[in-house]
Amino acid sequence: MASFAVDPQPSVMTRVVNLPLVSSTYDLMSSAYVNTKDQYPYLKSVCEMAEKGVKTITSVALTSDLPIIQKLEPQIAIANTYACKGLDRMEERLPILNQPSTQVVANAKGPRCRDGQEQPRDPAI
Repeated sequence: MASFAVDPQPSVMTRVVNLPLVSSTYDLMSSAYVNTKDQYPYLKSVCEMAEKGVKTITSVALTSDLPIIQKLEPQIAIANTYACKGLDRMEERLPILNQPSTQVVANAKGPRCRDGQEQPRDPAI
C-alpha cells in the first residue's frame, strides 16, 4: 500500500510575508534601515542594542510559551485555515497585494503631462 505525504497548508503568516506588496515593502524598509545604521554610528549602536533585546525577549517568550502553543495546536490550525480563506478573498478583491510596492507607487502617481504636472482626472470616473 502506497503512502502519500500530505503537505500541510502553509501558514497565513508565510502567505502574507510572500505577497509581492509586503515582501517588496519589507525589502525597501530593511534597506533603508541598514543604510541609516551605516550612516549614523551612534544610531547604529542604539539599534543593535534594541535588536539584541528583542532577540532575547523573543527567545524567552518562545521557550516559555511552547507548551501552551503545543496544547493549542489544533485550535491554531483551525484559525489558520479560516485566516487563509480570508486572505484568499482579500487577494481576489485587492489585486494590489500581488504587485510590488514600486509598481503601486508608480500607479498611484498617475499619468503625467509633458510639463510634469499630473493630468486632470475625469470626474465621471
